[in-house]
Amino acid sequence: MRAEVPCSPDEGCGVVTPRRTVPVGGVSTASRIILVGAGGFGREVLHWARDAWPDQASQIVGFLSAERHALDRHDCGLEIIADPGLYQPQAGDAFLLAIGIPQVRRRVAESLQSRGGVFLTLIHPTAIVAPTASIGDGSIICPYAIVSDAATVGVCTLLNYHSSLGHDASAGDYAVLSPYATLGGHAHVGEDVFMGMHASVGPGKRVGARSKVSANSCALVDAPADSIIYGVPGRMGPLIH
Repeated sequence: MRAEVPCSPDEGCGVVTPRRTVPVGGVSTASRIILVGAGGFGREVLHWARDAWPDQASQIVGFLSAERHALDRHDCGLEIIADPGLYQPQAGDAFLLAIGIPQVRRRVAESLQSRGGVFLTLIHPTAIVAPTASIGDGSIICPYAIVSDAATVGVCTLLNYHSSLGHDASAGDYAVLSPYATLGGHAHVGEDVFMGMHASVGPGKRVGARSKVSANSCALVDAPADSIIYGVPGRMGPLIH
């Protein structure tokens, strides 16, 4: 079940999921927790998962990555199990989506889901999530992030450390908020939006799907889908993918 988010016809802002702070089954029923992505962000997520789930830390068994040597210079105690495009999920597997690029997140997650993969929602214990907020399945809420009153986070959305959603704000499925990115009250970003470090969307403003708000930039007017916003106040142009 998914909930529509009001938007203009050309905004392409899509849908977000209704409230669910723990995915069906949850971490307590997973016998193997596997991180999808073994880059720098994946290694960070490993630490945060151990913080959030100390009783299940031994169930975190490794990474899926197409880069077989991604961990060669890093002693994290775990190995790369397989390429996510080739791995067949097993009974008891649950995944954490530890990739920082929206379109790649979606492609890899949907591929695993098509083979029966289930993604866990991770909320770091230092994050602040209002009891009235909605968190979609498979999302990651990193240290010191804030999801305020009546805010909505979509499926497999990423809020990196110190990012925030103000009251009644919403971030669509697979959107990525980099460190210190901020949505003001009633602001909205659509599916697959990427917000760079210290990027912001002003109160009540809307950024359409697949758009990018560059680092240190501020969106103070509505932006249609597939836009790039840069500067302060933010200027707008078409985003070439």
